[in-house]
Amino acid sequence: METATPNPALALAREWPMVMFVGLLTAAFGVVVVVWPSQTLVVLSVLLGIQLLLAGLFRLISAFSSEAIAPGFLGFVGILGMVAGVAVLRHPFETVAVLATILGIVWIVSGSIDIISALADSRLDDRWFFGLAGLLSLVSGIIVVSWPAPTVTVIAWVAGIYLILAGISMMYSAFRLRSLAR
Repeated sequence: METATPNPALALAREWPMVMFVGLLTAAFGVVVVVWPSQTLVVLSVLLGIQLLLAGLFRLISAFSSEAIAPGFLGFVGILGMVAGVAVLRHPFETVAVLATILGIVWIVSGSIDIISALADSRLDDRWFFGLAGLLSLVSGIIVVSWPAPTVTVIAWVAGIYLILAGISMMYSAFRLRSLAR
């Protein structure tokens, strides 16, 4: 007796409300970044510092657990995380510049992958749309990484506009998934 194998595309299509929610959230976050550029990035930098500090503390505590496999390494990573958290909290503006560079690199890599996928996969519906989204990501990443004298505001505007367009792209994908689910 044969059992039917589940269709992964159909399983993903059923999750269209989550894709729509993430798209709306991404676009809304992009609007917030465009409206309050400097403050948003500093707040994110401070939140990152707090997260690093807490994650480092929990790793340090877990190093003393009886179930820790490599307690010395865990302790070292914990202390390193706490030091990084304190450094980020002491210098949030410098952290923003480093985060912007990392974000730009991620956008370059992800945009390149999207462009290659759009060009290479002839089965992909709306290849032009995904290729255009990849091109937008690639160009945004290049701007953020190579801007000669970047200011936090310019980086925030580029990031905000990118997030708005990425959110719209996700919402478009959610509508495509919804039609596939029917």
